[in-house]
This record gives sequence, C-alpha cells and structure tokens, in this order.
Amino acid sequence: MLPMGGSTPTTPSSPATPETPEASVRVDDSVKVSFDSAAVTMAYQLGDASPGGVVLNAVAEAKSTATLFVSAATPDGAIDPRIDGVDVTVTGMKARIVVKPKAGLSPGVYKGSFIVRACADVDCKVVYAGSPWTIGYTLTVTLPYAALDTSAYGVPRTVAYDALRNAIYASYPTPFIGPGISAVARFRMAGSTWTGSTLSIPGLYDIALPADASVLATTDSNNLVSLIDPSSFTVKSTHLLADGIGHQGSMTETGIAFTNDGKLWLSTGSGYDWHGLGYFDTRTMKFGASTACSSCYGGPFFAVSGDGSRLMVTQSASMSPRPPMLYMDTADGVFRTTPLADDFFVSNTSLSANGDRFLLAGYTVYDRNFGTVGSVPQPVDGTRAIQISPDGRRLYVLSYAVNPGDSALPLVEVYDTSAKAGTQLRLPKVGSFNLADVPGCKTSDYPYFCLHPLMRVTPDGNNLVVLGDLKLIVAPISQQLSGLTTTTPAVAPTP
Repeated sequence: MLPMGGSTPTTPSSPATPETPEASVRVDDSVKVSFDSAAVTMAYQLGDASPGGVVLNAVAEAKSTATLFVSAATPDGAIDPRIDGVDVTVTGMKARIVVKPKAGLSPGVYKGSFIVRACADVDCKVVYAGSPWTIGYTLTVTLPYAALDTSAYGVPRTVAYDALRNAIYASYPTPFIGPGISAVARFRMAGSTWTGSTLSIPGLYDIALPADASVLATTDSNNLVSLIDPSSFTVKSTHLLADGIGHQGSMTETGIAFTNDGKLWLSTGSGYDWHGLGYFDTRTMKFGASTACSSCYGGPFFAVSGDGSRLMVTQSASMSPRPPMLYMDTADGVFRTTPLADDFFVSNTSLSANGDRFLLAGYTVYDRNFGTVGSVPQPVDGTRAIQISPDGRRLYVLSYAVNPGDSALPLVEVYDTSAKAGTQLRLPKVGSFNLADVPGCKTSDYPYFCLHPLMRVTPDGNNLVVLGDLKLIVAPISQQLSGLTTTTPAVAPTP
C-alpha cells in the first residue's frame, strides 16, 4: 500500500526525487519518464465513508519501440495504514496511478512518501532513467461544518481542543458573568454530529489542557486543582492548595495555563485581591512556591503558546498605572518584562504554537521579540472573537451584529501575519467566509457574554472552533485562506 502525499505541481522535467537503482538491474537511459506532479495531495472531511482518490499521471518518451511497466509501493514494502488502495493502469507509454486515502482517520495533516518504478519488463530487470522515484504525499482530514445547541450549559469561560481524541472541552463556572452549571463539558463527534456530556466540579473556576493533551486540569473555589483523565473523562486526583486559589474576576478567559515543563500556572491567594503567581507541577504532583508578583492585584491573567514553551502574564488590570506585562520561556524559566506599553485583559489574546507570533488584546500582532508585525483592522460590527493560527501565518477575526433582529450571518475575516516585523502598518487581508450559525445571544443591552464567544483554531490549522452561550460551531477553513501547503508545518495527531 502507498502512503499519500501532496504538494504544488512542478514542471514535468523534475517531477520527483529519483532514487539510486539497485545494482542488479540495468538502466535504460533512452527512455525518459515524467510525472504531472512532484507529489499528490488528498483531502476529505471526517465522516466521509468513501473518500475519493487522487490521480498521478506518468508519461514515458522513447527514441525507439519500448514497453512500459509501472509499480508503486511504500519505501519499506509495508502496508500504509493511511491508504485504502492503489491502482496502476498502463496504456501504451502512459501510466495512471490512483491513490485512495483511508476513511476514518482522525482530523489532521498526514505526510509520507511512496516509491514508483518504471521498467521495461514486468520483473523490473531493466529500469528507465531516474527510476525509482520517491513521491511525497500530504493527506488532510478536516472536520465538517457542524453546530450543536449548548444553551442548556450556560456561559462558557474557556474552550480547548484535544487533537488526540477529537474532543472539545469547555468550562461553565457558576461564579462568572452569566449563568453556568459549574461543570466541564466534553463535546465529541459521533458520525457527522457532535454530542455533549458534562462532569460536575463544584465551584469550578477554569480548565487547562497541556500541549500533549495528557491531562485536563481544573481549579475551583474550594482551592482544589483537579486532574481529569481525558479518555475516561473522570477525576483521577485532587490537590489542595493551602495558600488558596485566587479569584481573577468574572470576565477573564484564561485563568490557568500549562507550560511544557508540566507546570500548571495559577493565581494564588484568596478572593479578588492581592495574589501570587504559583504553579502545580504535574510531574511531582506538588505545588511550587509562588513567584513574587508585587503587582498581581486581581490577577494574574495568562496566555500561552500552543506548545507550552512561552507564557505571557498580565499582573493586574485594576491598577493605575498598569504594571508591566511579563513573559517566561521554559527554556530558562525566567520571568522578564516585555518592552510593550500595553497588556491584555479578559480575552482576544493568543500565541502561535511556538510563540513566534503574539496577538495582543485583539489589536496588534507582534513577533517573538515583540517587534510589530501589524495592527488588526477592526470590523464594523465589532470583534466578537479573534485568534492567531498555530503556524502563526494567519489571523482569524469573527464579527457579527448583536442587535436583536439583525439577520446577517457571522463573518470570519482572515489576515496574513507572516510578514517580517517592522515592514507594514496594518495586516493585509487574505479573504473571508461566513458561519451558517450565530454562536451567542443577541441583546440591545450588550452584556459581555453576548459580545464575546470563545474561538480556537485546531492544531492542524484546518478548522475553527467557536463556542458561545447558544451554540458550539465547528467550521472548516479552506487551504486557500489558511495558506497551509505541503511545506507548512502542522500538528498531526498520533495515528
């Protein structure tokens, strides 16, 4: 079985990477074989029971009479679990290779290669010039558009996507800006639809999922850190923080955050007052001493890169003048002050997977060194949610009117964030698309939770997850808008 692959087409003169022929075969240089693509690209949506195949054409040119035999196999000859079948048809001096992807794979981007041989005989004792070739492949499996009624749960605070289990988690705390069931919700796909279940956590504050999705953590008003097994969706241990877990107010989206050293960062103390900056270490199962945070009044508030390597910290949003924003890279574990005059509070702040792009408060995108990549054009109907993509090359801005009776569909505008810092004032627009559903309530009174649903980009960069107080929406992003190519790094789930 062949792996699948994809890339942008190249000229027939350089279709693929040639391999060194085996010493026991003879090479016939009089026949030249070319392909119509250097690799193959396949894509389908989860739930497609019979995804279509992709065609790779080969043409052999000979100076005299010749015959053509073509075969295809994986590099090691083993069965590729991502390919359902390969069909090779030869007509004269032309070959048609059809590669069909395996149905039922988890959403993500899969890459690999396969070997194509062009020979003069069925036993390949005589191979044509350049044979064998290594053909690369990329298979993209995306989530289909879906909307689920979540209004029974209340107002969500945080949402996280688990690529390993194709699950979405959301926190619905009671002490928040709107009603909540004080529970963690888990949404999973069944066929082409999503279903929800809940796990009660009395006094729930927030949730966090590390980059490896090994555990789901919660904090609550009882000063407990609870560790949830994401597979069974049950609490496996609870840990009491004697210093207390600080309450960061009723509008903060990210109250706790995991870094890639196994630490869960949180606010320590009691009430909505002076807090410390502490952590729970999931490797030792112990709380660490709180880091000095002399200006953490009502805070701190967090944002973290997708891989957990960089943590951003706003100390307080209740002090004047505002204290400086901090950042910490787990490479050295040192908290430093950013050179930025602004900080973030509540929402609309995110980082790319490796921290090389930083969206601050929905207005400006910076690079890793806090150089300005560009300002964000503000939509007419107001920014409802905004997120940087995992690869840092795109920014997604969700907007829609919240006035009752307005029937316009939500709009997602896409901006290019790949430019070098210091080269442009504003981010250039790539395009836009509509959502078929409205995630949150509409009211003329403009309560906060009507204004701001939650939004995430899945780690593979192919889908938006939007969650409001009314609906969960999962929307695919076209590759034309996402800018994802076969050379763009993407996070693929474990097969």
